[in-house]
Amino acid sequence: MSSILDKSLDDIISTRKSQRSQGKKKAVGKGTGKAQKKETVSFKKAAKKVAPQPKPALDLTYATKVVAQGLPRDLKQDAIKEFFQSQIGGVSVVSMNYNEKGQFRGAATIIFKSHKNAVKAVEKYNNAPIDGGSSKLKMELVIDPTKKPLAARITANKTEPVATPQQKKQQVLKQKVQQKRQQLQKKASNGKPKKQTKKTAEQLDQEMSDYFNNN
Repeated sequence: MSSILDKSLDDIISTRKSQRSQGKKKAVGKGTGKAQKKETVSFKKAAKKVAPQPKPALDLTYATKVVAQGLPRDLKQDAIKEFFQSQIGGVSVVSMNYNEKGQFRGAATIIFKSHKNAVKAVEKYNNAPIDGGSSKLKMELVIDPTKKPLAARITANKTEPVATPQQKKQQVLKQKVQQKRQQLQKKASNGKPKKQTKKTAEQLDQEMSDYFNNN
């Protein structure tokens, strides 16, 4: 108490103003922090609602070619064909890749008769261990658009169906029937008696006076 009394009035007012201003700054800081949290939460909710669009599925109907890499280099073409023929089936052609010296590079292309066999070969032997795990076989499915027939790649424009002779006759008869109906409707409307308009009281009185005068 003695310390407050020793201070002048101006000092006391200035200290209280400074305390109030500090208190307001703290309150404002807390409020902005809450507003920022709300904004981040609303942004997260909006981000959850936006679902990623699914990628279009590839057409594997005409994917019959498989490239095999990592094959043992001492293999022959007949051995590769017999292996995939016995394990998968439906092998059409096997071609091997050689270097300049005529040595097998360990890569071969196997063409199957159906895309189902090609897909099965990749699923069964991709990353398969060779010679006890010393290396792995790499199988890659090749989608060749040239194998797809042109009729399946081009869609014809929609054309209106051509009317047959019988359909044309029916159309002509329908038109004639409609014309006759229209003509009959016009005749009926012209032959109807005209509606009599209601006479006023003055007209009736005039007719009565004319009748008595003439008689």
